Amino acid sequence: MDSTDFSDEELAQLRAHGIVLFADRVIFDAQPPMRPAEIGAVRDRVGGQFPPALIALWETTAGGRLDYDLRVSMHGRDEAVSWCELFYNGSDGYRDLAGWIDHERECAQQGADERREAWNGRLFALPFGGFEYCDRVYVVIAPEADDHGHVLAWKMGLPPAWKGAMHADGLGLIATDLHAAFRALRLDADPLEPTSDYEAGSDCLDYIDRRRDDFGMSPTLADKVIDFYRKARTN
Repeated sequence: MDSTDFSDEELAQLRAHGIVLFADRVIFDAQPPMRPAEIGAVRDRVGGQFPPALIALWETTAGGRLDYDLRVSMHGRDEAVSWCELFYNGSDGYRDLAGWIDHERECAQQGADERREAWNGRLFALPFGGFEYCDRVYVVIAPEADDHGHVLAWKMGLPPAWKGAMHADGLGLIATDLHAAFRALRLDADPLEPTSDYEAGSDCLDYIDRRRDDFGMSPTLADKVIDFYRKARTN
C-alpha cells in the first residue's frame, strides 16, 4: 500500500482530521499548507535556495508531528535520532520555526564574529524538524554547496555520566533528498504489538483513535491509515 491507494475523498477526510501523507509517511496533528507568501518570507529570512521537495512538503502542510524510529551514523556510532516534530510558526514546541531560524542566525553570526569575518546573512542549512532542544533535522539550502538538498541530523551529546551514550554533539546524513529522508523513518516494531513503553507508534495510534472515537473519523478510514502507517515497520 502507498499513498496512491487513497482516493482524493479519503485524503480530504484525513486532512480534515489533521492527517496528511508525504513520501509514504504519516504526519499527524498536521497544520494547513503554507501559503506562497509565507514560504517567501522564510526564504527572505534565511536566504539560499529551497529544494523542490521542501516546498512540496510545506505546500502539503506547514508542520506537524511524526512518530517513527530513525537511526543515523554519528562518530562511527548508530545513533537514535528523535524526529518527532516538523517545526511551524506558532507551535507550542520548545521553539517554533521562526524561533529555530533565529537561533541558527545567532549561531552563524557568533561563528563569523569568532572568525573575525563578515557574515552574509544566509544560512547554510535550514532547521525544519527535530525534538525540543536535543535533536534537530536540517536541509542544506546553500545553492553553492555540493550537498545542496541533503537532509542532516544533529544530536546533542550527553554528559559523561550517561554510560554508553554519545558524549559529543553529532552530525550525520539522513539522506541526500527530503523524500528519501522521510523514507528513512521506520518502525522498529509493530506498534499494534508493542514490547515496551518506549517504542514508536503510540502517539500516532492514540491520535487516530481520538479522531475516530471523539471526532467522527470513519472507522474504515482509521483502519486503512493505521495499516498504511504500519507498512513502515522493519519487523
